[in-house]
Amino acid sequence: MIQYDKFTLGNGLRVLVHEDSSTPMAVVNVMYDVGARDEDPAKTGFAHLFEHLMFGGSIHIPSYDEPLQLAGGENNAYTTNDLTNYYCQLPSENIETAFWLESDRMLSLAFSKKSLEVQRKVVMEEFKEHYINKPYGDVWFKMRELAYTVHPYRWQTIGKDLSHIEKATTADVKKFFFKHYCPANAILVAAGNTTTVQVKELAEKWFGNIPAGEKYIRRLPEEPKQTAPRKEIVKAKVPLDALYKCWHMDGRLDDGYYAAELITDILSGGGSSRLYPGTGKGTTVVQQYRMLSFWKHRRGYINH
Repeated sequence: MIQYDKFTLGNGLRVLVHEDSSTPMAVVNVMYDVGARDEDPAKTGFAHLFEHLMFGGSIHIPSYDEPLQLAGGENNAYTTNDLTNYYCQLPSENIETAFWLESDRMLSLAFSKKSLEVQRKVVMEEFKEHYINKPYGDVWFKMRELAYTVHPYRWQTIGKDLSHIEKATTADVKKFFFKHYCPANAILVAAGNTTTVQVKELAEKWFGNIPAGEKYIRRLPEEPKQTAPRKEIVKAKVPLDALYKCWHMDGRLDDGYYAAELITDILSGGGSSRLYPGTGKGTTVVQQYRMLSFWKHRRGYINH
């Protein structure tokens, strides 16, 4: 079990600290309680777009990466349907650099037209490369729409339609930011060669004066129970026929989730899995299965 301390700042920012003196490194992680499920159905892909925009610089720090690299650190982020996560890893003696960088973009992200256009193009190219031009790239769009009828899990983190990012305005972006990216809607984790006393001091110094913002209240439509099988046959110019299947499973906080997670890995988790399309005897039929996946409500992510 991982031991940790936790406290909350006056503005609502929740902070967790894990002390580990066996490493010379430290990690600062900021998780925002916003994902693709929180988007307007007519303006999807914004959570993922922000994963990119947050690296475009803030008002006081034009380049996010440069100061971190000078401090010997590295960073990345990912977006899911449920959350957006940003993290820095750096030598523990430079941990304050991470607090400085993360607090400034939470307080004063730069909404320049140039930054929006640059990151918009990056996301659009990602959409085209992985989901439009790639064989079978639209499979999970179709699968999600079959699996969900009203819940926002029915679209991927990249967005439901390329035009949503194409038409995103600065006003749209600012509205989304101020609604979700605030202390009341975030959790900060510091781990590694640091102490709770040090983290409290740094958290108060760099985050304590940031306005709390309004805690986002999630009101998602409830998905009706599925009572009949759903299927779709798609004809496209692809190298081979493919068969995809999904099943309902327990949520991440339920005991059944772990059993399904294990079964998923046994069946399709790499070269030693049962359905791996190898070259040995008896694999001809298996090769007809491009993927067999258990539907995971909170699994997939897109890297920054």
